[in-house]
Amino acid sequence: MIKDAARLVLVVEDDVSVRRPLVKFLEMHGFSAITAETADEGLDALNKHRFVAAVVDLRLRLGTGRDVVAASPPEVPVIIFSGVPSESAELERLRPRTKLIEKPYSLVLLVDTLEKMLAEANSQNLHS
Repeated sequence: MIKDAARLVLVVEDDVSVRRPLVKFLEMHGFSAITAETADEGLDALNKHRFVAAVVDLRLRLGTGRDVVAASPPEVPVIIFSGVPSESAELERLRPRTKLIEKPYSLVLLVDTLEKMLAEANSQNLHS
């Protein structure tokens, strides 16, 4: 399957039991995903690809998802998923287009939130 660059999402999650169903669900909803298990892999992917959005776990075995969130281009919506909401509050405040979805999370809620964030970004781009 060819990756649709118009709907390419970065997924940074080190737990395969979370990452695999998330990617499959995103693909069922018309997205393509590039995955990373570490912050360094996520940062590398950001440099190589143009993403429409990112879904980032803050707590990774190697490094922190915070680096990936901070390095994401400002126009790219980022969904943080974390079991510790206090970790993401500062990032949500400092970086526009960033939202938290708490673990355990709903795949439906995650995709709905992603679609809303993309729609908001597109309407802001049309008006700027």
